[in-house]
Amino acid sequence: MKCIILPILILSLFGCTSNQNKITPPDGWRVSDKEDVVDDWARYNAPNKIVSDFNNDGKSDTAQILLKKSSPKGFKLIVDMGDLGQFPLEENDEITPQSLAIELLNPSEEVWESACEKGYWDCESGEIRNFKITNPSIQFCLIESACSIFIWSDRNRNFTRIPISD
Repeated sequence: MKCIILPILILSLFGCTSNQNKITPPDGWRVSDKEDVVDDWARYNAPNKIVSDFNNDGKSDTAQILLKKSSPKGFKLIVDMGDLGQFPLEENDEITPQSLAIELLNPSEEVWESACEKGYWDCESGEIRNFKITNPSIQFCLIESACSIFIWSDRNRNFTRIPISD
């Protein structure tokens, strides 16, 4: 009997799947599938999902570009942080999701300049000019165009958006 139970137990452990890192989209939205990898997503192998620990709590978080169910245009960028919930970062009904990409930025000592510091526009009082990436962060770009970085703020318990180009 032991000879039968042990292999079954081992096989069941390897066959288990986890829902960790899967986003449950809000109503009206869906996650992409292989049929959505067209245009810029195919041309540039542009990621639409990244997994990391954005708030350094030891748990994996998932950032993903969601697609509208009812239209080929429209996207929503959200981060699912498990017990903390979902954080919507960007949404637009006019842009095709395949013209967007997200990338994981790892912490480093590099000093980054914001778009206003680079001279794209005049910096407002209190606007971030220079910054370091101290937690894993999300670079969100309109491919071959504007980019922003989303950095988790422990103080605000939310993400801070910093444009780096226009």
